[in-house]
Amino acid sequence: MNILEIFKLGQKKHKPKVLGAGATLYPDKIVIETVDRIKDSYGIISTYLTILHPDGDSILLGQTLRHHLGQSRDDLKMTKDIDGKYTDYLKKAGFKNRKEHYRNALHLMISEKDGKIRLAPTINGGPTGKNRGFMGTKEEPISVDSNVSDVELGDMLKLGWSKCVCNCA
Repeated sequence: MNILEIFKLGQKKHKPKVLGAGATLYPDKIVIETVDRIKDSYGIISTYLTILHPDGDSILLGQTLRHHLGQSRDDLKMTKDIDGKYTDYLKKAGFKNRKEHYRNALHLMISEKDGKIRLAPTINGGPTGKNRGFMGTKEEPISVDSNVSDVELGDMLKLGWSKCVCNCA
């Protein structure tokens, strides 16, 4: 092996251990976004998102989710500007404020690890108060093999949204 081959081996891209995304159903749209991870820590919403029609077909939903999982990174540096990143997300997704982001939203927290995609339904507690945000339910996440078809993956998104709870208006 020559020195150039050794150098190329060292240049391989880092593949995240856990891929992340979010998928939120609203009455007038679907937002699917990439969720990145702070190195060895928590996930953070990104401005890399796709907005779809709420009646989108399963194949398009599955393809879009798979694309956003593939864009996920897990090597971000710790940031103190979480609010700034969230404001950027709101703007890119077409929301004027936090209240609009949570209004009538059914959200799935999605991860891919070890050949499995997990879709975790949430309870929407709204933008303020003690139970604010999207919190996990007691129900087990939906788990499928990562090699399922795009149609099946899109169908799993629809099933997941049916298990979400919205305690807000």
